[in-house]
Amino acid sequence: MKRPLIALAAITTMAAAAPAFAEEIQVNHHDLNLTTIEGQQTLDRRVDRAAKRVCGYNELRSGSRFVTPSMRSCLAKAKAGANSQVAAIVDDKRLGG
Repeated sequence: MKRPLIALAAITTMAAAAPAFAEEIQVNHHDLNLTTIEGQQTLDRRVDRAAKRVCGYNELRSGSRFVTPSMRSCLAKAKAGANSQVAAIVDDKRLGG
């Protein structure tokens, strides 16, 4: 089965009274050789950047770039969700898929 993209989803909360919303980003990996450590490390960096983008790590808030607990939680959840997809894709590539 070919899956050229990893869907990275995160649920974030903008404010205590605001409802949570989900955002999904596609992480491309079709150009990587996932049977090598280098390819897997490159994919991990792409997933990390995408998760940080989804969770607002690079957004300026109230004159500060401090990482909030909700941002940390968002990042952990986004990366955990992506890790299972990455593991399945890497296993598939190792088995010749």
